[in-house]
Order: sequence, then C-alpha cells, then structure tokens
Amino acid sequence: MIILICFFIFLYFLYYLSRDDFVIIRKDISMEKIFNLAFLTSIVSLFFSRLFFVLEKMDPKLLSPLGFLAIPYFPGLSLIGGIFGAGIFIYLYSKFRKLPTGKMFDLFTLSFMVVLPLGFIGNFIIHVGKVSIFSNLISIFSIIMILIFLKIIYPFSGKGEIKDGTLGLLFGAIFSFFYFMAKLFLNLKDFSFLSLENILILVVLFSSLILLVNQEIMDKFLSKK
Repeated sequence: MIILICFFIFLYFLYYLSRDDFVIIRKDISMEKIFNLAFLTSIVSLFFSRLFFVLEKMDPKLLSPLGFLAIPYFPGLSLIGGIFGAGIFIYLYSKFRKLPTGKMFDLFTLSFMVVLPLGFIGNFIIHVGKVSIFSNLISIFSIIMILIFLKIIYPFSGKGEIKDGTLGLLFGAIFSFFYFMAKLFLNLKDFSFLSLENILILVVLFSSLILLVNQEIMDKFLSKK
C-alpha cells in the first residue's frame, strides 16, 4: 500500500518537473513517453529490488516462484537493488528510444528523492516502535538530501551550469556512500564487505563517482585543450 501511494506521488512530481523543462519542451517529448518509461522502470525496479533481497537472504521459501512473488506474505525488498535496476533500465531504454538519457536520469532521480522519505515515514507509522535505527537514519538523511538537491543543486542544472545526468550521479554517489557507512557503523560486529548488498552498494558508489568525474571534470578539462 505504501509503495502504491509513493508511486502515484512519484508520478505527480515527475509530471510537475517535466512539463516545464526546457530540454523536454525543445525535444518535443510527450508526457506519454515519460510515463511509459515511469511505469516500465517501476516494474523493473521492483523486480531487481526483490531479486537482490532474495539472493541476499537465500531463504528456501523465497527461492520458489510463489515465494518470490508473494511479497505481502514474505516481505522484503532491497532499496539499493531497486535503485541499481532502475538506473540501468533508464539508461538502456532512453538510448533505445532516443530520449535525452541524462535529463531522464535527473528527472527520475529528483522525483524518487521526493517520495523516498515519504516511504520511510509511512513504514515508521505502520510499524511504530519496530523500525530500526538504520531506517530512521536513512529517512532523516533522505529528507536532508532532497532539500539540498531541490534548493541548491537543481537550480544549477536548470541554468545549464552542470550537465544533464550529473544530478542523478551525485545522488547515486552520496546516497550509496551514506547507506554503506550507516550499515558499517551500526553493524560493526556482523558487517561483511562480501555480502551481495554491500558489493552492490560499492558498485553503485564507484560507478557513480567514475561517471561523475568523467562527465564534469574530464570533459571540461579536455575541452579546454
């Protein structure tokens, strides 16, 4: 239920951000194309989120097709897995459909950032008293992130002072770093660098950093030569 509510709020903010975007208007991209991508991305993201959770837990009940799909009865999703799957799909789909990849990535990232703390707050209300310190920390951090991105970073993107896609890469790098550090310090005794989710977090972190450096630093450095 929380996921469904967050999805509709996500669609609203995606529409709100896209309707007046200069790149979207200039390239004459219809809202139908953007919403098609949104629906497909949500399905892919949910699948990857569930897949990485199941592979991390390796519970026999979850490994069966019925257990995999029965999320209400055997709950569990991987947030990082969902982000990873969504990012890969947005890139591939945008390339295939000849949509502005960087702009799509930024719009989807901002819209996701808006609903991320709402999802944590909804989970806190439903499971009051049972929510972990880790979830509360991620919730607070996600609220701080969206305020900084909307008030400071997004205006730079609108003015063309940073390239399309940079906003999404910044989110991938900053969020995955905080997520990893929160897991590390809150679970020092049982923390394993070789767990599937931790490896995935590091993949998201370092790939975001490499692409960010290449896009914002190397390209500008080479263009001056």
